[in-house]
Amino acid sequence: MDNRMKFEELIKYIENHLTEKIDYHKLSKILAVSEQSMQRIFAFITNMSLSEYIRKRRLSKAYEELKSSNIKVIDLAIKYQYESEISFSRSFKNMFNMTPSECRKSNVEFVQFPIYQLNQLMAPFKYSYKIEEVEEIHLYGYKTPYAQTREDFLYRIRELYQNLKDRNLFEKIVELGMYGLTFRQDDNTENYYVGCKEKLEGSEPIKIISGKYAVFDCGGANQSDIAPLIHNIYTQFVLSTNLDIDLNYSFEYYEKNDNCYVYIHIKD
Repeated sequence: MDNRMKFEELIKYIENHLTEKIDYHKLSKILAVSEQSMQRIFAFITNMSLSEYIRKRRLSKAYEELKSSNIKVIDLAIKYQYESEISFSRSFKNMFNMTPSECRKSNVEFVQFPIYQLNQLMAPFKYSYKIEEVEEIHLYGYKTPYAQTREDFLYRIRELYQNLKDRNLFEKIVELGMYGLTFRQDDNTENYYVGCKEKLEGSEPIKIISGKYAVFDCGGANQSDIAPLIHNIYTQFVLSTNLDIDLNYSFEYYEKNDNCYVYIHIKD
């Protein structure tokens, strides 16, 4: 087992034992070094202490459970290895600038602390999101087959956009409120749709299903804004969250002020 695999195994062990007392001796055995050396190596690679990383991962998961379940704060504190509700609430407030009770009532964006990935050149990529309930939305759209590779997928979207521009439809869709929708259909095929709420020439009916969604603000509406965020959602957020993410269903909503929001469906 090479060093990369050893460190990935260490990270995996931590993630699988966040609700237990983590045995530093076992972590050191994974790296085949002393406990002191293990902690030094961890800090050197991640630029944070091992205890800080564990604390942030526990609190990150605790935040999601507060927002997505009715678990009591005291039970959450015990689950994530805090000695008391007071110590848990203090640590929670230090990280999120609000108490667990305030968090449950608020609708502020959550900056997740994701699982560390060795292919990152610096600290874990951080991003904000909200959890929102979405009512069913009926749309009319134009599709292109979904591609498995990122490069091919982006090429097909650009090709679809260009086709709509050539047909003088793209600006109409943007003016009416544009959506981008990716989902697996009944015949098990997967397509990407661009559309709006009004039926235009050659469009077909589609719908956004109601339910709970994780919502990400792209900070812009260009592909250069959206593509990196979606990449990080699928490579970091999905691996780091407790939420039951439905990878077969997502959509984007484009505001007229040149901003885009990505919605990832959460299973019931």
